[in-house]
Amino acid sequence: MKKSIVAILSATALMACQKTENPMPESNTVRISPVLTRVTDVNFEDGDQIGLTIMRGDETYAENSQLTFSGGEFSGSLTWYAEAAETSTLTAYYPYDASGAPATFTVASDQTTGYEDSDLIAGTKSGVTPSASAVVINFKHLLTKIVLNLTNDSGSEITAVKLSGSKRTADVDLNAMTATANASSSAEDITAQEVSAGSQYRVIVVPQTVAFTLSVTTASGTVLEQKLASTELKAGGQYTMTARVTPEGLDVLISGEIDNWTDEGEIGPDTPAEEVSFEEFDGYFVYDGEEYKTVTLSDGSVWMAEPMRYVPEGYTPSGDPAADSHIWYPYSLSGGGDSINATEATALTDDESIRKYGLFYDMYVALGGTDVTVDNCYDFEGAQGICPPGWHIPTRTEFFNLCGLSNKNALGESGNQINTEALFYDADYGGGKRTLYEEAGWNYVLSGVRMMTNFNSTPRYQLTQLYSGNTSLPEDYYGMPGLTYHMSSTCYKPIYSTANPEELTNIQFFAQMTTFTKIYPEGRINVAYISTLSGQQLRCVKDAR
Repeated sequence: MKKSIVAILSATALMACQKTENPMPESNTVRISPVLTRVTDVNFEDGDQIGLTIMRGDETYAENSQLTFSGGEFSGSLTWYAEAAETSTLTAYYPYDASGAPATFTVASDQTTGYEDSDLIAGTKSGVTPSASAVVINFKHLLTKIVLNLTNDSGSEITAVKLSGSKRTADVDLNAMTATANASSSAEDITAQEVSAGSQYRVIVVPQTVAFTLSVTTASGTVLEQKLASTELKAGGQYTMTARVTPEGLDVLISGEIDNWTDEGEIGPDTPAEEVSFEEFDGYFVYDGEEYKTVTLSDGSVWMAEPMRYVPEGYTPSGDPAADSHIWYPYSLSGGGDSINATEATALTDDESIRKYGLFYDMYVALGGTDVTVDNCYDFEGAQGICPPGWHIPTRTEFFNLCGLSNKNALGESGNQINTEALFYDADYGGGKRTLYEEAGWNYVLSGVRMMTNFNSTPRYQLTQLYSGNTSLPEDYYGMPGLTYHMSSTCYKPIYSTANPEELTNIQFFAQMTTFTKIYPEGRINVAYISTLSGQQLRCVKDAR
């Protein structure tokens, strides 16, 4: 079967390379050559049907035309328009629905027979002109696949495997190639399809954040259940669960391989909230076996005097800023010479560097594994998150009381906000001065930031560095990151696309930020804002009494 994939892809690549001068095609039947492997086998099967819509600008030329797969292509009775030089946009989806292209899509609750029809696939291509050749369209899975590998040591045959807790209905936008859980739908059970008798099962589910309950029923009538950890399911992602069935219950293990889908890892069991050891002393505390210095400022507030480096159970820091790991290593800069930007960032994974610079966290992991949404983003003010008991993630106000400068206020309005009574405010700097933080023992560590400007941007380590042109600090500071963010628990605002006001492109939180310039050579500190997906240094502050 894999040989057939190579042949098909080679053929489609050849067709894609053929050029024409837009003559009238010899055969005017619309044909589609799909590039995608399907969930059931390695390709679409003869008899599969898609719905195709063709748009010429704002004009609909064809809507939900039915095309059937045969001989490696989709075709039907639909013919091209006569104006061979005019371009159009083609949008196709599977499985075909005679009532029209789906605005919503519901996966089957019983996928023992409804698995194949639960796999929503779509593709789009613009700039298409009529052609005698089949149009090559890249299709993608819009939903999520879960594979369940079971070892049955119960002594009784497995008769059913179910996943409970997810919403089965998705809101579909074929223009954007997205499918998201319908907010008004309720969570329901889904019965998995058996792939290998008693050992492997699979289901298609709607992308969402969900804590599944896995249940296995045996021939003896026993129903064994295990609640699983909350997981953010991504469109097109395959997730794997491996479990051992015993007479006493389910032992969920980690395992998994990937074929054709995007591997998104394993889903493990839900465990009680991790109890992390914590002892507090005068001037320091010990958290998860690590000692952190603290400092009491003149206003009575107590802060961590070094960055957080705690790694919650189930997470692994990454040295790749593009990785969606929620925690990242700090980094060093090189190659910039005497200029404002370095050319290379290298992750620092050694213990000494981590102790000095801490780790970078996004809001999800800092809040203890909680998704930030439009509906809840203002609910985390002063949240403990992964800070130790009696401590919390700083608020915008707490940072503002340190630096005295915020370029937005708490209501999201523009214009600088000034607090001249802030502890480290300097009139010449018009905001906080980093050296005043240092004199008070706050220990302002310049670690940088894993920057992600919005939901669609490519994340990266920030390359802004200190050099002779922007700082008066000693030369041993040269090459250190010049832009460091400290996260707060205060939401600034959600951001929507200007082109599509309904498209959420970012959610921003306030953060404390450094700026080094010729005017602020010792480092000005202010409250700015940053995406929830960015990786930032975390400094916890003690709860007020």
